[in-house]
Amino acid sequence: MISALRAEFRKLLTVRSTYFVTLFAFVLLVFMSLYVEGYKNGRENVAVGGSLYLAGSITQHSGILAIFGAIVALLLLAHEYRYSTIMYTLTSARSRSKVLLAKMLVVFSYVFVLTVVGALVGLWLMTVGLHWAGGTMLQQNISIVTYIGKMLFYTEGYALAALLIVALIRNQVAAIVVLFFEPGTFEALMSLLLKSKSVYMPFMSLAQVVAAPVKEIGRNRPTILSDTGTLSVEKAMLVFGIYLVVGWTIAWLLFLKRDAN
Repeated sequence: MISALRAEFRKLLTVRSTYFVTLFAFVLLVFMSLYVEGYKNGRENVAVGGSLYLAGSITQHSGILAIFGAIVALLLLAHEYRYSTIMYTLTSARSRSKVLLAKMLVVFSYVFVLTVVGALVGLWLMTVGLHWAGGTMLQQNISIVTYIGKMLFYTEGYALAALLIVALIRNQVAAIVVLFFEPGTFEALMSLLLKSKSVYMPFMSLAQVVAAPVKEIGRNRPTILSDTGTLSVEKAMLVFGIYLVVGWTIAWLLFLKRDAN
């Protein structure tokens, strides 16, 4: 298993796409957090969001990190099929299960680092941007552990879903199309049919994990915190987790039975 992990880390860290995608993710994150959310709209966001100024960034930051992390995860396996190296990978390992598990662990490790660093950098740059704009930071209602924990579930789930798509389709172009088509276009169309039940679709349930907190005005309590998603965070995690477990069970069985190419 150690040799399989070393091989997968070597594949991840020796291809240019990993660095280009990661760099682009951070360039976009810096632009959004420093300029858009901090400098340009920071004072307005503080006026509207108040103590939720920082916590409200979870949806945007999670989306940026998740999509680029998913691309790296997708390419880790898609490159194998595209360049026909999957046969060498499988013949050099004692077990196909170890190969698949090694890829999942490498993806998990990469996305973990990407998310934690990205979350901290994003929050810091929002503060810097607001300061440059002459704004004043109110006392913030945010738990860093909860904030990063939700982001990790979202980004890790997105990346493992991308890896799952490649494991099932085994074609790079088709996998990329499905990755971008399913969460947006397909689930949006299905929501017209399913209506309120659409919250149980895979990526819609995952999105509710990082739903931005909002202010609600109540009769007894002037300001309370809530999540904008229909499902609770715990239920959304459970729903997406079931999809992921079932999907990976099918992908694992097919990975064991099908020909390498």
